[in-house]
Amino acid sequence: MKRRMMMIGLLVIVLCAIFIVYKKTFPRSIDVTLTGVKYQLGAAGERTGTEPATVIIKGKLYTKLNGKRTFKGEVNIVGEQIPVPLDQRKLEIPFSNEGWGAMSYPYFIYGERGAVVRTEIHQSHLIFANRDFTQVSFLIADHVQGQKGENSQTIWNTENGYMLSVPATTREEALAISNKLMRDYLKTYGPLQ
Repeated sequence: MKRRMMMIGLLVIVLCAIFIVYKKTFPRSIDVTLTGVKYQLGAAGERTGTEPATVIIKGKLYTKLNGKRTFKGEVNIVGEQIPVPLDQRKLEIPFSNEGWGAMSYPYFIYGERGAVVRTEIHQSHLIFANRDFTQVSFLIADHVQGQKGENSQTIWNTENGYMLSVPATTREEALAISNKLMRDYLKTYGPLQ
């Protein structure tokens, strides 16, 4: 009788462990459309205000047992123009321990005969997201063209860089979301203002 109870207890523990591993590592579908605001940091941002923004995120979130997250799918900021062909906008975003992921679009340029002429990578924004992508912040990168023959550079800073946070209706709500999601990233800079 005692042995039977121990076997049942052990079976329950094993089943719970299997369920936890399955729940943790099974890809989660993400399909959200969120409305928020785009805003500039610092004193200049307080003067210029905000502009409304909509973000559509569709894909799957993969989480390893160690907590590492990878998103595979599409992230679209409505109205944003990027030089990546529509059929090549799938992203794979591994998130760092600090909670950010780089939105990089590798894509092909095809010649007249349909052969690949060259490959390009469009470096877009940094994305911060909570576990279920119901709160998201972007560091909006400014692309500056390099000098004669140099590639463009992506720049952003905590003093006057642009942000986009969803869901939010005011700059204050957006800043609160960004500071929450970016807590580990901002340890050396301090909170955004």
